[in-house]
Amino acid sequence: MKSIYKYIFTVVALFAVTATFGQSVHDLRLNEMMIKNVDNYADEYGRHVPWVEIFNTAYNTVNITGCYLTDDTTGLAAAGKKGGIIPSHWYRIPTDQKMYMPQRSFLIFYLDNSPLYGPYHTNFSPDSSSRTHYIALINANGKELLDLVEYPLDLRDTCCSFGYVLDGQRDAKAFKNGTRKSGELALLNEFTPNSSNETTAKESKQDELKRRDKYGIGMALISMAVVFTALIMIYIMLKIFNYVTRRATQKSKAQEQAATPAKAMASKAGEEDDTVDGPTCAAIGTALHLHFGSMHDEESEVITINMPSKHYSPWAQKELTMKKNPRR
Repeated sequence: MKSIYKYIFTVVALFAVTATFGQSVHDLRLNEMMIKNVDNYADEYGRHVPWVEIFNTAYNTVNITGCYLTDDTTGLAAAGKKGGIIPSHWYRIPTDQKMYMPQRSFLIFYLDNSPLYGPYHTNFSPDSSSRTHYIALINANGKELLDLVEYPLDLRDTCCSFGYVLDGQRDAKAFKNGTRKSGELALLNEFTPNSSNETTAKESKQDELKRRDKYGIGMALISMAVVFTALIMIYIMLKIFNYVTRRATQKSKAQEQAATPAKAMASKAGEEDDTVDGPTCAAIGTALHLHFGSMHDEESEVITINMPSKHYSPWAQKELTMKKNPRR
């Protein structure tokens, strides 16, 4: 039975680990940004300041708390070491309920060098005095670069947004050591904070499926494959369970068979058992009670009656059964 619990624990742990890794900050992307904001998107104070949009590409909630936004990654190696000092241009995203990004959602941070204005305002601003022209998102451990978007220098003088043409889509091979191939990022025709960058109408999934699979043959094959795959997995799980149960039963029977010859050899060697069973104890107790209670198999057949000193026998005395006369 211990083996069964071991297998069950392994399966539960596997699902827990899968769910844990499913909610990962590695699914976050710097989706869109505007460096020169003249009269477009305003913050909660009505100010037009630079901003950057983060997009959760996953289909589950991701907590962005503890990650860093920066425009200078030169301190990346030092910050990742134990006891390392976080550079001044690194903004650590604070703990807040709104930092839990739902699936396929967006979150705006203002690059205004005013962190006292609230949790969405960073401690740096990508103005003309900045030495770099990129925005980076760093993991909470301080040593892992999650995403980096390098914007063109003329974006500082142009009131235009820059980002992914398709929300958060990039080639994993193109993102190495903080560099990126061209063609995935571009100047956007419209700025779309807190919304998708894709402003043109797209073909729905249903229409696309109808166009590609007009007669439903592919859908039928996929459905059958899913059903048979599930049945095969159930069959394999039942076989494993049956195997483990059979092994446990065989092990218990082997232990019982190994213990039986040992008892037989002990009885043959003349080893006496000092224990007395229950019926034997009951018989011995009953015999002792009958013996000491003067109950014997042979009696003298003599009846002795103790006579009172005043009367012959009180059994037939009528005077004892009649009411006495009261005294005057």
